[in-house]
Amino acid sequence: MQATRAIIYLDNLRNNIRLIKSCIKPGTKICAAVKADAYGHGVIPISKTAIEEGIFALSVATSEEAALLRETGFTCPIILLALPMPEEYKSLIENQVSLLLSTPDQVLGVDRIAGSLKKKVPIHLDIDTGMNRTGCNPSEAVPMAREILSCNNLILEGTATHFAESEVYDSPYTEEQINLFNRTIRGLKLAGINPGIVHAGNSGTILLHPEAHYDMVRPGIFLYGYPPSQETDGTLPFRPVMELETRIVLIKEVEAGTPVSYGRTYYTKAKTRIATITVGYGDGYNRLLSNKASVLINGRLYPQVGRVCMDQIMVDLGMDGEVSVNDTVILFGPDPKGLSAWDIANLASTIPYEITCNINKRVPRIYRDKREKD
Repeated sequence: MQATRAIIYLDNLRNNIRLIKSCIKPGTKICAAVKADAYGHGVIPISKTAIEEGIFALSVATSEEAALLRETGFTCPIILLALPMPEEYKSLIENQVSLLLSTPDQVLGVDRIAGSLKKKVPIHLDIDTGMNRTGCNPSEAVPMAREILSCNNLILEGTATHFAESEVYDSPYTEEQINLFNRTIRGLKLAGINPGIVHAGNSGTILLHPEAHYDMVRPGIFLYGYPPSQETDGTLPFRPVMELETRIVLIKEVEAGTPVSYGRTYYTKAKTRIATITVGYGDGYNRLLSNKASVLINGRLYPQVGRVCMDQIMVDLGMDGEVSVNDTVILFGPDPKGLSAWDIANLASTIPYEITCNINKRVPRIYRDKREKD
């Protein structure tokens, strides 16, 4: 097997799901976000483990993601949390996917295709309370719900919104969104409409806004072991699920003043050993990490030097320390001695979501599960 691989600790995923359950009231459903190949962790093993841990539903972003889950044998509710394109309606309906819809045209289009297929489609009414991405205006919620209820082939299964900055402590904007959503739900009920499963809670909401857990929460990054912001780090003992590791293929001694990698952006400061490591931006190790990151080798951090190449990086080992060719190199993961995906994200001016999602398909995923006892 190739040197670079992503170790996926399913027991850490189990731990994270149980922590989420500890934050929500009994009976609150959990919809696990497994879009983008489960944030790069591998959608099938992640989904299987989540279902074993009592997850109610899985959420995806494309019809292809939903089809893969159904073809693999998943029978749980699947919710498409992105707006579908008209050409996707048929596949989504055939795969019994719950659809989040925002406009009357979408409602009528889905109803027409569902009628031709003689299928009933569960719909979640999407309310825009301030994200300004998808969803109808709150003032349109009642007429939209009535439109759904008037269709012979649609079922109003739920009502949802999405918060723009739920990970921010004491955010007045999030409070405004929660209040607006609450008023909208009350308006539906006063109109005699059952809103179904009410849901809004992403990872930040789960942690900071218990009043907005409603009937179901939709964790994403918390499942995979990271808080949605650094100011919420350490609040709960979540465990990173992915560890990216590789190995050393070459070590050479070089003199002081020796340039390393493309563009000669790094020169050695003294006589040292440079290790060549088999990982690069072709694997998803971001080029923006050049001359910034560190790697963990035998329990010690060493600086990455020179520009990140497509398939390799270089590390300055110094002249001391026991390091050899073939030694394992940890790029990020759950080991507190090394870097986490948040550390990597900060160095690349991004977020851990992007770090794990971007680990390339050529990197094999290796699954480990200790199946921790309750």
